[in-house]
Amino acid sequence: MEKKNKILMIGALVALVMLIIVLLACNSKSAKIGKLEKFTAKVEQEYQNYSESDLEKAQAKFEKYVANVEKKELTGEETSHVNELKGECKGYFAQAKARLILQDFQDAVNEAGDEVKGVIESLK
Repeated sequence: MEKKNKILMIGALVALVMLIIVLLACNSKSAKIGKLEKFTAKVEQEYQNYSESDLEKAQAKFEKYVANVEKKELTGEETSHVNELKGECKGYFAQAKARLILQDFQDAVNEAGDEVKGVIESLK
């Protein structure tokens, strides 16, 4: 009877170790997707205030998060969700870039306007 109990205990221990390994693998994948979700939410809140440097840093972080997630074997549903998050971030990045370009253009127009005013003043 004692030998049978030992075999059952060893079997239970092996099953427990295998379950822990599976759970760790799933949690690792879930954790990486969760980090991408949190990052996307942060970008959504902050992209309107990004400087060129902020945008570059955010894009570099985004690439790291995506690379880490894509190392994992994702289900179809997970892949779809990750693709949605990628699309959201890229959309926010595009809006931030467009705002920065328009801001640079406005600054150039203002500078040109000031120069024209200066030329007119000097001709008076």
